[in-house]
Amino acid sequence: MRQTISYILWLFIIFFALKLSAIALSYFSFDMNYHFLKAKQDMLDNKLWVSFFYIHLFFGVIATLGGLVLFLPKLINYNSKLHKNVGKAYVIAILFFTGPTGLYLSFSAEGGQWASLGFIMMSTAWMIPTYIAYKKIIQKDIKAHYRWMIRSYSMTLSGVTLRIMTPIGSLFVGFEEDTNFIISSFVWIFNVILGEVILLTSTKKQDSLLAMLTSK
Repeated sequence: MRQTISYILWLFIIFFALKLSAIALSYFSFDMNYHFLKAKQDMLDNKLWVSFFYIHLFFGVIATLGGLVLFLPKLINYNSKLHKNVGKAYVIAILFFTGPTGLYLSFSAEGGQWASLGFIMMSTAWMIPTYIAYKKIIQKDIKAHYRWMIRSYSMTLSGVTLRIMTPIGSLFVGFEEDTNFIISSFVWIFNVILGEVILLTSTKKQDSLLAMLTSK
């Protein structure tokens, strides 16, 4: 039963990770009236903002898909050179591109200063566990690296949570636009909690993984 739930959860994660990536890539038609950009017409003359927006999307896709395959050993073996290279790409994408551009974009978020605060905290809460995960593998602390990568990828998927909750807030709950943006900017807290729940309920898997990796 527990294994079945795990498979179902992974199917959801894979589906939404691919969906999120498809949404991000759809902006590369460079149509300045497309979807979210309709509400940001006042920022489109700011070339830095536009550049950071597209950098954020592109490297967000790398982080989302790269992080996904890192957790699927049937695709990429944990001990392989490919796993290390994809892991490096994941860390670089978040720490040098998507995270910093997310911080910059936060200051012009819809919903005012409270929404900006939420998105600033989201970017920070994404970069910190990613950096710690990187430090732990450098220190060859495999178990801690795995645990911090779960926290990091949980935050990577906060983009999924955001895109699920935003229409729910506006269409079904009836929040006013600014209120909806503010609440949506803090939904990443759910991902933090989800990561901790996964860690607390997968201790046996973590121990068996550690045994497998350290025995080679």
